Amino acid sequence: MNPKLSVKNIYKCFGSVSVLNGVSFEAMPGEVVAVIGPSGAGKTTLLRCLNGLNNIDAGDIQIAGFNITSKNINLDIIKLREKVGMVFQQFNLWPHKTVLENIVLAPVTVENIPRKQAEEKAYIFLKRVGLENKAKSYPAALSGGQQQRVAIARALAMEPDVILFDEITSALDPELVAEVLEVVKEIATEHSKTMVIVTHEMGFAKNVADRVIFMDRGLIIEQAPPDEIFTSPQEERTQKFLKRVVFTKY
Repeated sequence: MNPKLSVKNIYKCFGSVSVLNGVSFEAMPGEVVAVIGPSGAGKTTLLRCLNGLNNIDAGDIQIAGFNITSKNINLDIIKLREKVGMVFQQFNLWPHKTVLENIVLAPVTVENIPRKQAEEKAYIFLKRVGLENKAKSYPAALSGGQQQRVAIARALAMEPDVILFDEITSALDPELVAEVLEVVKEIATEHSKTMVIVTHEMGFAKNVADRVIFMDRGLIIEQAPPDEIFTSPQEERTQKFLKRVVFTKY
């Protein structure tokens, strides 16, 4: 079985600041990879490179059948985004469009799916995230947790091969965190999507991921199954980081 995602020795700088310093890892079809680490480790930049939002300076990314390199100026970004979905820290919903309109926009305009068919699919994904009764609502009428669940449904509606999640609970009030993480957990359990999840929720990473990657200063310091990372990390830097976090089980 070939990896759905292969990252080989990628580098990314912003001016004189080096953010990624030779990152390499793979994810197999259906594998859930959690990426943890301190602020400034390069986690979000890594995701943005995987989705073509940031160009890499060196290295190679193979994702969902696409090859992303620093020299690939002919990469079809629109086609890439059809196969690689991303859910952001901020919900990024169109405020002037209803929940339903937010979800059907990309399938209709990018994939040319008939509106009626797109709406039927949208209701399926809204039901999956527990919001089928909010289809006609506008984002401002929803809680933060509900908006994030809409953002997840929107990503699912494109039926991507790989879904990237970037600290999707960081903008939420604490009492809303569990409801969003539960939705992601259900997707990971019930659907064979390759997922890369940047998260500061250690309990979630421990319970949902097949593998955990610990990053610091633009490098992968250690990666292993969650039981190994959280019970017997091998690297001193990983040990120091985990001593400072509190596990919360979802």
